[in-house]
Amino acid sequence: MPKWDLGQNNISAKPNSQCDTCQGLTVTLQALLGESITIEGPNRPEIHPVLAKYVVHEVQASGLQGCHICSLISQALCPAHSKHDITHISDSTIIVKPRYNSIYAPPYDGTYKLQLADLHVLLLDSEGSTIQTNSLQVVSDYNHYSHHPVPASWSFWTGSDMSFDLVREWLDHCVSDHTICEEIRVAPASTSGSPFPAFLVDVQPGHPIRLRDSKGLVDRPQYLTLSHRWGNSHIFQLTSKNLDTLLTEINFSALPQTFQDAIIITRRLGHRFLWIDSLCIIQDSKEHWEQESAIMGDIYRGTTCTISALGATDGDSGCFKARNPLCFQLCEVELGRDRVVYLVPSGNLHVLEMTTQRTGYGPRVEPLHERAWVMQEWMLSPRTLHYGTLGLYWECATEHSNDRVTMYAESHTSPKHSIQRACSLGVTGILDQSFWEFSIWWKKVLLMYTPCGITYSTDRLVAINGIIKFVESRTGLHNVAGLWKEYICPELLWNVESLAERRSEPYQAPTWSWASLNCSVNPGIPDPGYVFDWKMELLDVVVHPAADNGQLLGAYIRVRGLLQLVRWERSESDYMVKWGDKGATRNGADNSIYFLPDSEPDPEQELWALLVVHATADASYMNMGLLLARKEADSEVWIRVGTFRQYDRPTLPTQFFQDGGAELKNLVIE
Repeated sequence: MPKWDLGQNNISAKPNSQCDTCQGLTVTLQALLGESITIEGPNRPEIHPVLAKYVVHEVQASGLQGCHICSLISQALCPAHSKHDITHISDSTIIVKPRYNSIYAPPYDGTYKLQLADLHVLLLDSEGSTIQTNSLQVVSDYNHYSHHPVPASWSFWTGSDMSFDLVREWLDHCVSDHTICEEIRVAPASTSGSPFPAFLVDVQPGHPIRLRDSKGLVDRPQYLTLSHRWGNSHIFQLTSKNLDTLLTEINFSALPQTFQDAIIITRRLGHRFLWIDSLCIIQDSKEHWEQESAIMGDIYRGTTCTISALGATDGDSGCFKARNPLCFQLCEVELGRDRVVYLVPSGNLHVLEMTTQRTGYGPRVEPLHERAWVMQEWMLSPRTLHYGTLGLYWECATEHSNDRVTMYAESHTSPKHSIQRACSLGVTGILDQSFWEFSIWWKKVLLMYTPCGITYSTDRLVAINGIIKFVESRTGLHNVAGLWKEYICPELLWNVESLAERRSEPYQAPTWSWASLNCSVNPGIPDPGYVFDWKMELLDVVVHPAADNGQLLGAYIRVRGLLQLVRWERSESDYMVKWGDKGATRNGADNSIYFLPDSEPDPEQELWALLVVHATADASYMNMGLLLARKEADSEVWIRVGTFRQYDRPTLPTQFFQDGGAELKNLVIE
């Protein structure tokens, strides 16, 4: 079999070819799947013979030479999207073994019939120990699997003509048939006063590529947007110095590869205008950046489609990727004259494979999604075309698909759909059913957003401001420093996933906001199985915005609640809170009062506990609240240093906040 050049534009893979080793595996597989195979014995059998043995570098080379099964094995052990690499152990051994479902068969005389479940693929080290495992499913009903590749499915290059045919089909189908998606999109031409980008890149074929001032356009045209990662490379930027030059012409060859690819995509989709943040916002103008970042959400809501450079680590990486398509397609294996089975690659081909490690939904963990700004670019765009490491993904508010199958799947759980659902709940009372649904949605947003990196910590709220503004406009809710004012009590109970660095300059947000820290945050939404008695009252919220883009100069809340002086100590694995001579220890107290600090506690700092909620369930109760410290000695302004949780049973009621000297006080927390 000739070795394919993965960089050639329009070459298609030929499916189902097998190398000599895999042909031997097929022969063995045929024998194992024979209907007459039985095992005799008194116990349930555990039979795992080795069907085939490979060497890492050989199986990788064989896959590139066109062996479909070797391609599946290589992908199973070293997925293209993962950070693992097995090239450094190129001489290691790979073995393939069957895994069975064994059925105790009639007449139940110790005879078992073997039913093959899947092929177990194992990577072994030099001593024969397993380093990594995966499996290839074996199915016999092709139609039941509902997998029907399109021409683009067999392309080695996501920038091929076949890929563009599919992309145009996705976009045309959505524009013509999806009423909801077009309704979601802001119609910028309908209202002259509505937000619109200050600049667009004009990529009209046959003319110089150049920047256009939107004020000079007769009508507000449709445009595409690019969602990309700047990375460590020096990205091409619009500045006050080169503005006049770029208004005349942009040198295509001087642009980074990702920008060049985005221009090609825009043209091939039949569009003339493209918006790229670094090219359409004057980067050395604070005033222009604040102006445009304030309407960033509107820019992405108003796009016809966002091009997502999902697999690009920086501007030089490009949108288009080479891949071996055989790694992701069913392999048809003939077992004799009348029998065919299919080897299914690891992973789910039915749906858009976009999952985060923390939530189970969201784009597959690829380079772009380590960037905080992408959350609103992805969620607010009515349509997104993802150029990923493994292939193409289409996502709109109605459907999603990818370039491995023809089928579409409804997007009921996608963020594009879920934000519309969240905004239509009619949230009224705290802890009613609509509140729980809204809170679960917001929790997912923060779980995906807070782990992401951001170049400037002061942009922590700016990069999600578009989502916040959209929700405010649709629900009537008010967001203060990243928390929903109407539900401020449960919103305040967030905690960090791991200790963050202590808050420092420049100012990001008040200490009671998750946005004050640069780390992953677990939203403090209580369990709906409890009955809640809210002990803290919000008296006032004051926010001093730095600009209309979400940046803050300062903010504080004024609350009324029970305040208790406490001390903390560290056990083997937890921080614990005590008050007076009472409190929890690791060795036998009735109560457990856990201190969840935001950062490493200061041993010299005096701590106070503010009770926020008392929650009860059938067999237990829970107190939750904030741990505070004075901003300065003798100051009556407080800062948050963490949260606490106390668990107990109703039969052993705690005296916390009852006999420990708690006072009902009005507090200002910054």
